[in-house]
Amino acid sequence: MLVSSRFQVKIKEVIKMAAMGNERHLAAESTVPPPPKQDVLRVYSMKFCPYAQRLKLVLAAKAVKHETVNINLVKKPQWYLEKNPRGLVPTIEINGDIIYESDITSEYIDKVYPGRKIVTADPLKRAKELMLMGDHGKIVGGFYGAILAQDDEKRAAAFTKMSAGLDVLDKFLSNSPMPFVCGEQPGFTDYMMWPHLERIHIYLKLALANFKNVQAYIAKMEKDEAVQACRLPDELHKEFAEGYKTKNINYDIGDVVEYNF
Repeated sequence: MLVSSRFQVKIKEVIKMAAMGNERHLAAESTVPPPPKQDVLRVYSMKFCPYAQRLKLVLAAKAVKHETVNINLVKKPQWYLEKNPRGLVPTIEINGDIIYESDITSEYIDKVYPGRKIVTADPLKRAKELMLMGDHGKIVGGFYGAILAQDDEKRAAAFTKMSAGLDVLDKFLSNSPMPFVCGEQPGFTDYMMWPHLERIHIYLKLALANFKNVQAYIAKMEKDEAVQACRLPDELHKEFAEGYKTKNINYDIGDVVEYNF
């Protein structure tokens, strides 16, 4: 099916808008922003949060228009805790309803908004993807362990844990005829796994050395339009990671946009 150039431009504009967002991160002293307008989807996020990025990837893949309010997760506003008692991101708000958690919000968006379906429909394939996500937890746990390790022993243990999860993913990719976990194009599971794989590729690349299929998979994912839309410069990621390790986090690095509520 041919798509008009005008429509392609519109889609690209929406995808670009779905990037992680440069809005200032609101902290404890901030006043509660007015609610979003009728039928406007608002995403409470944090620019460098891999879990918020999961949702942003799905929004970008489906070209869902939305607004972003970034939250300072160290100095959380009380008004935000009233919306999400867990104090985490992402959270979505629309017409007075609140939903949170990255997988729950992402699946909700896929069900409610038009566009290609992101979640795998086939029950057996979906079940296998869920099992893969279980092993992805080793990658995530090892990643944070390696980032925060205070000595070589803890760092080595973290790399071992991360490698166990990467090995499962590598074998899955090796045994699949498809370029992505979900098929011919990235889907829900690809987007749920990507943020931590992206960060490993940026500043723990050594962990990927023995996993050629994962390396090839990362190279393919980097060409996806949604991934590109939600990609921040490596320098910003590294600067944020340094602050995260030293507990001296600056959320507002890079470009900062003020709100116009």
